[in-house]
Amino acid sequence: MSSNQSINDFAAKSLGSDNSYAVFTDTFDPSLLAPMPRVLARQEYGITGKEFIGWDAWHCHEATFLLNNNVPVAGTLKIVYSSDSEFMVESKSIKLYLNTFDMCKMGNTIASGIKKYEKQISEDLTKALNTSVHVKFHKNFADVSATNPVYDYEDIYEYMGDDIYHMSNIDYNADNTYQVTQKSLTPSKKSKVYKFGTNVLRSRCRHTKQKDTGSGYIYLELEPGYELNVENVLRQILQLREKNEFHEFCSEVLFTKFISQEGVKECMVTLLYARRGSLDINPVRASKPELIPQVMKDVNLYTKKAMGQ
Repeated sequence: MSSNQSINDFAAKSLGSDNSYAVFTDTFDPSLLAPMPRVLARQEYGITGKEFIGWDAWHCHEATFLLNNNVPVAGTLKIVYSSDSEFMVESKSIKLYLNTFDMCKMGNTIASGIKKYEKQISEDLTKALNTSVHVKFHKNFADVSATNPVYDYEDIYEYMGDDIYHMSNIDYNADNTYQVTQKSLTPSKKSKVYKFGTNVLRSRCRHTKQKDTGSGYIYLELEPGYELNVENVLRQILQLREKNEFHEFCSEVLFTKFISQEGVKECMVTLLYARRGSLDINPVRASKPELIPQVMKDVNLYTKKAMGQ
């Protein structure tokens, strides 16, 4: 160990340098936002975006700004925009962008400050993503109805019971993929609706390869004459476990795999990723609006077009 080394030199090996993060500023900076075209990832999977409707909901848990008298206001910012937008926002960029508000004076009162804060962020994101973006500031996270919006979904492990301990071996290949048997559906005598939840959701960031974990919720409605192979539903979720992909596309990959199976009539996939670095991302993709859980409905973002009217 060199006598010239400081504790910061060791920390920098994993934390980066002090130039990696935004420092004191009293001016917000929308130029930090990095829009990403959805088509660039979708085309890798043969997805057009027309296969589903849906929304991306973000919760920014360290949202804060100042009143004009330098008193801070803090809470959780909810951001929602449609999955049919041309662009999506890169998570680190929105984090850095929101950090620039930390020392910005936004109003004389809490109410006026929140209103200005919401309006500015909505305008900046709408311009950057070229789509309507809903923004809502909550002083209490308990007010945000996205913690667990689908309570009546049965845990897939409990549904399978002892079968999960006796299921056929899940092969884990050198290329980091779980094997899924070719036939996910088998003939049956009646139609069924399946609603599964699980907390074993795991994938990895497409860029940094850091792990992302959370809960997944799957709704599947089958045509008469088909029954679901539940083991393969679990296998599809486990296939994401070492997949390097953004959350939004993980949900789309799952959705398109399920909806493309012969016998699947309707489908909904909601992935509620746990917060990492103060942000959580919650994409939902569905074959029809009625299947989208309350997490999206509470922001009144349905348009006549999305509702099929």
